[in-house]
Amino acid sequence: MARRTKSGNRSKGRKPQPPQGLAAFVTQTAGNLFSDPWSPALLRLKFVIGIFLLPLCWILFETFVVLLQADTLAAAYWRTREFAFFGLGGALWLVLFIFARCRPMLAVYVAGHEWTHALFVILFRGKITDISVKPEAGFVVTDRTNFLISLSPYFFPFYSAVGILGWIIFRWVVADHLHPDPVWLYAMIGFTWMFHLSFTVWMVCRKQSDVDQNGRLFSFTVIFAANVLLLCGMLIVASPTASFRGFFSSFWENLCTFIPRFVETGVEVSRWF
Repeated sequence: MARRTKSGNRSKGRKPQPPQGLAAFVTQTAGNLFSDPWSPALLRLKFVIGIFLLPLCWILFETFVVLLQADTLAAAYWRTREFAFFGLGGALWLVLFIFARCRPMLAVYVAGHEWTHALFVILFRGKITDISVKPEAGFVVTDRTNFLISLSPYFFPFYSAVGILGWIIFRWVVADHLHPDPVWLYAMIGFTWMFHLSFTVWMVCRKQSDVDQNGRLFSFTVIFAANVLLLCGMLIVASPTASFRGFFSSFWENLCTFIPRFVETGVEVSRWF
């Protein structure tokens, strides 16, 4: 696994040496408390933020369950061809991942991992001076980092985004001649999203500098919340009965009732002792 060097190589005129291993990430410039991801003070602050994010993760999960039950199961969306093809695509990847995982699969993941880092560096107006992708190792050398850049591969499904963009371009090119069945788009999203989810779970269970750099509690809560939000967004876009208004309404209700429900649960548990 990768071992990430501390942000801020202070040796002038020397190019920082990228660490060996999977998905390494190196920054070139030293900075203050908030730009140095390995700062003990910043790690303590992120730990505290991670504690406060735990209730948010639970509320988001509750909202996702409500959305799944009300707009997917109860509304019979799960019987549609689109949902079936999404599920088949995801199931196909899981079979491959569990029974046929191999070095080329890891190489594809590493490539997407590093390209995602690079994409978010560009989005945050950073500069990339070096990038390397190898079958079992990769790194990006940049002058800028933050928790979104370092954790982006764990919540941004790179290949799903590439597939959707490719589908849009393909539809635009062949619009006058062909009308491709959109169920294949759902199958592709199911396959690539499950690729993202399976490798995300597989990687975060191992030592990762991306995760350690931000503190494990903070990283896990951010990754979990971001992936639940992504899944909710996919359901809302795909399901004809789901809506963002309904999602936010359910989220707000769960948020407002969280503390009373938490206290009530605590009282019930205390009665057992």
